[in-house]
Amino acid sequence: MTEIPTADKEQIQHFVMFWLKPQLTKTEIADFANFFESLKPIKYIKTLSYGLAANTPVRPVTDNSFTYSLTITFANVADHNAYQEDKTHLDAVEKFSQNWYRVVVHDTVVSV
Repeated sequence: MTEIPTADKEQIQHFVMFWLKPQLTKTEIADFANFFESLKPIKYIKTLSYGLAANTPVRPVTDNSFTYSLTITFANVADHNAYQEDKTHLDAVEKFSQNWYRVVVHDTVVSV
């Protein structure tokens, strides 16, 4: 039987997709990157990357309907949980949440 990794000792990958409101201008969409930049100083984050949806070929398994995605790696679940309550994170969500109409989060225990 395969042992399921425990998130308290394993790295956590936090993958978030954002669908921005269709009425936003190209400038407002570009400025939304400031949301991600404002998260970078948070001490619980091990790595952070973000970008716009790629213009890859349409396939039955591909969903590029989102606007931006964000990937953050945390050293463990405790850091992930602390990030969720961090003032910088909460302030950024409050400031930028008016720009999106949908967000989907996937948290994964990283297997290395």
